[in-house]
Amino acid sequence: MKSQDSRRHPIARLPTSLTTFVLLVLAFFPLGLFAILETLDRADRAQEDRNAEVNIVAEIGANHLARTIMENEQNLRSAVTRIANGSATPETCRSIVSETFGAEPLVASLTIFDDSDQTVCSVGDAPPMPRSTTSVAGDTAIMIEADRPAIVIAYTAVTGAQTGIMVLDRESAALLPQPGILARNYEIALRHDGEKAVIRPWSEAVSGDRILRAEHAVGATDFVLLVSYEAIPPGPREIFRITLPILMWLLAAVASWIAITFLLIRPLRKLRQTVIDHAEGTAPFKLPVFPASATEIQQLAKAFEAAFDKLQSHEEQLAAGLEEQTRLTREVHHRVKNNLQVIASLLSLHARAAKSDDSAAAYASIQRRVDALAIVQRNLFAELDKDTGLAFRPVVAELASGLQQSAPADARIAITLDIDPIRVSQDIAAPAAFLITELVELAMLCGDRAEIAITVTALPDRCARLSIRSPALAEASARDEFPRYRRVLTGMARQLQACLDEDDSGMMFTIVMQTLDTL
Repeated sequence: MKSQDSRRHPIARLPTSLTTFVLLVLAFFPLGLFAILETLDRADRAQEDRNAEVNIVAEIGANHLARTIMENEQNLRSAVTRIANGSATPETCRSIVSETFGAEPLVASLTIFDDSDQTVCSVGDAPPMPRSTTSVAGDTAIMIEADRPAIVIAYTAVTGAQTGIMVLDRESAALLPQPGILARNYEIALRHDGEKAVIRPWSEAVSGDRILRAEHAVGATDFVLLVSYEAIPPGPREIFRITLPILMWLLAAVASWIAITFLLIRPLRKLRQTVIDHAEGTAPFKLPVFPASATEIQQLAKAFEAAFDKLQSHEEQLAAGLEEQTRLTREVHHRVKNNLQVIASLLSLHARAAKSDDSAAAYASIQRRVDALAIVQRNLFAELDKDTGLAFRPVVAELASGLQQSAPADARIAITLDIDPIRVSQDIAAPAAFLITELVELAMLCGDRAEIAITVTALPDRCARLSIRSPALAEASARDEFPRYRRVLTGMARQLQACLDEDDSGMMFTIVMQTLDTL
């Protein structure tokens, strides 16, 4: 048969605090799932914001560069056209360039030369490109010179006599706006016809897995602006905003677990231990202190205290009543013992004063039975406080000694004992003593010489076999008194709730009786 613990659900075997925490986590699981999804969504939005940021930078930079190129191209066309239509002297060239570009600082190196590759005028220090690489008459060519790197704008007048070449190098082309996102490590480059010119290189080396890139066409030109910048990891505030929902989920579960533990579980454990210690008798019941427990737990503790006070009062009353009952019982047994001794003494006096042998024998027979009852009563009185029954061996030994002393003077009686150490109740001891007395007296009547063996053998299941054997009993059935003895023996066997067995020779009688325990 399985124990009660083995039939419990596996979850019920876990500590209550752990079970409570698991249940709270499961209860807050929808909130936690929402928190996780919200966290992932925030991370995605943050990544999208970063990508949008770099795309905006690329778009703004491309538009700005496109305006710069367009303005410088228009100024270059105007200056070259005016020089081609007028006098192509250095003074005239410088005057026209100054008028064309106005008071705005020049952002490029500018060179204008004639059809024989002779320089008409020059502004800036950058060397011009060869005329062979410039555009055809009336057209503008915009190219990348990757070696410098630089953007080259070339225009040849319609007459083909003058050609202007403007070079926007790294410094002059770095007129891109400086938004806050580019305050950190970044790179700007231009791509055109497979050529790439780095306008603004990385200020510090950066690994490829941490680079965000974007590109945008530069106006109507064939240029593509490439913007790359180093992705900065999320800062503490951003990490806090992302992880806040999950922290709230865990904090809600932990706070609920702490509240339940301190308000319910710990006070219940203290109350349970106090009850166990009081039940085991190791400590008096003292109400534990619950400074932060729930009101219901405090009410339960007070109910336990009231119940234990009432129980202790009842136990004291029961102990006093039991003590009084024991005193009265001892008094009753003492009076019964004294009365039996008085009766035995009276029978002894009457037996000695009897006028015939039959009367004396009758008094002696009655005295033997009274002595048997007195022996049982005396042993019971001696062990009344132990409440463990009677030791059967001393009862039978005292009874056998008394029977030998009460035998007729001319009779020779020998009683041998073989008794296992057993204990019996009063309801068994008295009938067994009378049974032994009847059989021993019957053996005395059957002859002047009687050898009697009394044996008590312990059996399993709290039983014992009582055997009385004597060769004199073989002639008992022929005597006139035997039917009377038979009725008495049958009555004693009925009180013992067993059957009295007689062997075929008639010399041994056996009966099985109940015992309390072996010694």
